Amino acid sequence: MESKNNKKNLVIAVIALGALCGLAEVVVGNWLRNAGFPYRSGLLTGIGLAVLGFGIAIFKKPLMAIGIAFVAILVKQMTVPILGVSVMCKMNASIAVMLEYAALGGLGALFFNKIKGKGIKNKALVGGGAAFTGAVSFYFIGMQVAPCKYLLSFAGLTGFGSYLSIEALSWTLFSAVLFPVGWKMGEKASSSVIEIMESKPAVFYAVSAVTVIFSVAVSGMVISKGL
Repeated sequence: MESKNNKKNLVIAVIALGALCGLAEVVVGNWLRNAGFPYRSGLLTGIGLAVLGFGIAIFKKPLMAIGIAFVAILVKQMTVPILGVSVMCKMNASIAVMLEYAALGGLGALFFNKIKGKGIKNKALVGGGAAFTGAVSFYFIGMQVAPCKYLLSFAGLTGFGSYLSIEALSWTLFSAVLFPVGWKMGEKASSSVIEIMESKPAVFYAVSAVTVIFSVAVSGMVISKGL
C-alpha cells in the first residue's frame, strides 16, 4: 500500500509541477516577450529547471522531469482549443521544453549521486549541461519542424556559431544558476512535504489540485487574451 501511495503522490506532484512550468511558459513567457527581454528563452529554461530541481530534490526521481514536460506542453498547447490555431503553432516551443527537461532527467539520473551532495558545483554543471544539450538539440530539430523567423536567422555554420553564443549560452547560464536554487528550495521543503503526504494526504491532494486549477485557469485566460 505504501508503494502505491508513493507512486500516486509522485504522479500528483508531476501534474502539479508540470502545470506550474506551463504557467511560467505562458504567463512569464508572454510578459518577457512584451517587455522585449532579449534572453527570454534562456530565463524560461532556467525557471523550468528550477521547478524540476525543486521536485527532484524532494522525490529523488530525476526522470519525473519527462512527465513534467508532458504536462507543461499540454498547458502550452491550450492555444489549440482556445484560439483555434494549429498544433504546429507552439510545436517548436513544445519540442524545446521536452528536450530541456528530458536532458535534465537523463543527466540527473546519470549523476544523481553527485548532485545530491551538499555542494552546488555538480548541480550547476548538470543544470547548465542539460540546458546546453537541449539548446543544441533544439537547433537541429527545430530547424526541421516548424522554424520561426528568429530561429531561421541562425541558419548555416556562421549562424550556428551565433546561436551558440546567444541562445545556448543564455540557456546554460540561467540554468546553471537556477537549477541549484530550485534544488536548495526543494531540500528545505522536503521534510515538510513528505510529512504532509504521509500524515495529511488530503492536504497534499488539495494543494496540488488548487495549483493545477490555478495554473490552467490563469494560463487559459492569458492565452485567450492573446497577451
